[in-house]
Amino acid sequence: MKQIIKKHIKSFIVASILIFIANILSVLHPYIMKQVVDVDFTAINIKEILMKLLGAYLVIHIILAIMKNLRNIYVNKLMAKVLKDIREKLFCKVLKFKMKTYNKYNSSEIYTRLTSDADNLFNLFFGTLEILVNNVVYIILMVIMMFFANVNLALIGCTTIVIVGYSSLIFTKKLKHLDNKVLDTRDIEHKEFSEMYNKNKLTYLFGLQNDNINATNKLFDKELKFRKRYIFIHHFMYPASLILEALGIYAILYYALNINLNVSLGSIYLVLFYVKQCRSPLSEMFDQLEEMQTCLNSLRKINGVLKEINDEDIESGLDAKELNGDIEFKNVCMKYSGEMILKNVSFIIKKGSKVTIAGRTGVGKTTLTNVLMRLYDIQSGQILIDDYDISKISIKSLRENISYISQNPYIFHDTLRNNITLGNEDITDEEILKIINQLETSFNKIFNENAK
Repeated sequence: MKQIIKKHIKSFIVASILIFIANILSVLHPYIMKQVVDVDFTAINIKEILMKLLGAYLVIHIILAIMKNLRNIYVNKLMAKVLKDIREKLFCKVLKFKMKTYNKYNSSEIYTRLTSDADNLFNLFFGTLEILVNNVVYIILMVIMMFFANVNLALIGCTTIVIVGYSSLIFTKKLKHLDNKVLDTRDIEHKEFSEMYNKNKLTYLFGLQNDNINATNKLFDKELKFRKRYIFIHHFMYPASLILEALGIYAILYYALNINLNVSLGSIYLVLFYVKQCRSPLSEMFDQLEEMQTCLNSLRKINGVLKEINDEDIESGLDAKELNGDIEFKNVCMKYSGEMILKNVSFIIKKGSKVTIAGRTGVGKTTLTNVLMRLYDIQSGQILIDDYDISKISIKSLRENISYISQNPYIFHDTLRNNITLGNEDITDEEILKIINQLETSFNKIFNENAK
């Protein structure tokens, strides 16, 4: 993530400048109205003064509209570029995982990281951060302008803003805790759904439908309990902030009308305007902070994936152009998660021979293929092909010399040619047609023999 931020640091600086300029213009137009309210209407050139002030008010609004539009376009383009880089980095990282790293994650977890969590990051960069930065700058500038108007009124106004902000912060922390509970429950639900879908045959064969329904209903009830608490606190925030703001406005008016009668009407208007204006960005900020909790949870989970150190290095090692000899296992030991699957396995498969490996489920038949292709590393022993120790051969070179047919056929969302060649550009169309004709001949022969 740091590398991506550094890559776009200049663009972030430009975006910050645009946000700052737009906010300066936003706080200026109420100050112009203060000047209008405080103008001496007995002056001889009153018409000229009012026309200048109203002209300045109009110009500021025109420039503000242009700057806001430029800011929105630039910031949104920047965030879209950042999201693209994050998606690319995340997807490339997952593709470089070693198999043992894949085993750490449930399939639904990886899918969630690549889809909904990546979408949450889009919301984080496209909306949440922009709104937070923009509103923080806006509030700071309004506070400064309040002090220009009247120090004592500004102190009352700032106290009101701080109290409203602090109360909203307390509510937001409670919402964050509940949001984490909801997300944790959702992750458990995803795992349950994935297991049920992948093991649907067992569910029907052993009549586990009711057990699965009860298990998921308990999870739904647990999530609903957290969501009810979340909704109550979320909707209690707004009326609480309104009451606190009203008390602050009362204090400002009481001071101006009973304690210091020399405060100008324009200053009272300006401070009241800014105090009321602060409620909207504060509300937006804390609404976004709620949303930000979800986004930051997604960011934390994505960072967990990006920080995985067990990347598969397919380039390092010898480049074996053609492996075409005996396959030998010498005292090979291999274990999954501490459980020994292969223990001192030794055998030789002669060049050109055909071998069938049979045995009950779990004895290590598939593991032999996995370690031969270096999908997993062995703990001890040696595997030799053509007298080459495969641990010394680059993974890329090794796998280019091995043809593999899976039990389950996979069709990629790609062209027919690429599904046949798996992206190998060295295979010509003539070779593909030749192989297809040979397969057709073989299938016809088998079909005719079975028909007889």
